[in-house]
Amino acid sequence: MKTRLPMLALLTAGILCPTPARTASELVAKPVVNAAEVNSCDGELKLAKKFADLGNWKDAETHFAAAANEGKCQPQALAGIETAKNQEEAIILQAGQIYESEDEWSKAEDLYKAAASNPGIGAATRKVAGERLRLVLQAQARGKSWPDFRDSLTESVKDVAGVTVFFLSLVLLLFTVRSVWKSRQAILIHPFNAPTDELAKGLNIQLRYARATMNNPALSRAAQLPPFLIENLNFADEVEPIEDLEIAGSKIPFSSLGRLFGRPRVRVTGGFDGVGPVANAYSIVQTHNSRADAFIRREIRTGVPNDQRLDLLDFAYDVIVKASTAYADI
Repeated sequence: MKTRLPMLALLTAGILCPTPARTASELVAKPVVNAAEVNSCDGELKLAKKFADLGNWKDAETHFAAAANEGKCQPQALAGIETAKNQEEAIILQAGQIYESEDEWSKAEDLYKAAASNPGIGAATRKVAGERLRLVLQAQARGKSWPDFRDSLTESVKDVAGVTVFFLSLVLLLFTVRSVWKSRQAILIHPFNAPTDELAKGLNIQLRYARATMNNPALSRAAQLPPFLIENLNFADEVEPIEDLEIAGSKIPFSSLGRLFGRPRVRVTGGFDGVGPVANAYSIVQTHNSRADAFIRREIRTGVPNDQRLDLLDFAYDVIVKASTAYADI
């Protein structure tokens, strides 16, 4: 459809442009070649009809007008002029419709404006052009309002997204601060070392079992711990790591800050050498100000599995009691 627009533009431009007035000598005076060409209006009519057959209504109208200067051809010429004008006006409206279908609103606007203000065009066509011009202007207004609405909507979405990101970042920040504070209040038991994974796993199981039973006097062989101490006594794999936080494109190294400021109140480390028949288990209890540091050691009978299990459990009770005592003393 767009290949038709240049041709229509040329054609409608020719139709809407005013035709220069022709002088009487141009309309009537013709060079007489011979006697057979006295009736010049017949030639003008033939040319006009040829142009009409080709769809060139502007030139056809010109030749019909030339033929109308002679009475002999006037009736036919006037009828041809009327037909040519009707066809020209139809082409104008058709061109406008093509522009509209191609969303060429500015071209359609210019064409309808020219047609509506041209006194040489029929009143009916001018009326139709004026109505189409009104609709084209409305379409252009809608087209302009949609980008404005879209831009406004986009800005609103960006604002909402920004507020949402800020709110989520604030929640994460509060969560991180809470994690740092909770870490500072904790008794943290790190995994104990041993010559084999099996021995290390067995010792750590006894430490967890001792922590669980010290809440119940009927199960525990040691003193019952206050509930707040049990709540703050954690193993390293039970603590959620503090991750870095990104706010508004800037990364805040909370993991480093957590390690710096979130140091546990009491830290427990230790090991088990596992060398028989009598081995040694040890533990180091460290406080953040070193006021209540402690060292614990117990001999473990490794020759008999049940004796080893009982000795490791007693050692686990000693560790937890000593860590809890250090926590209460600072």
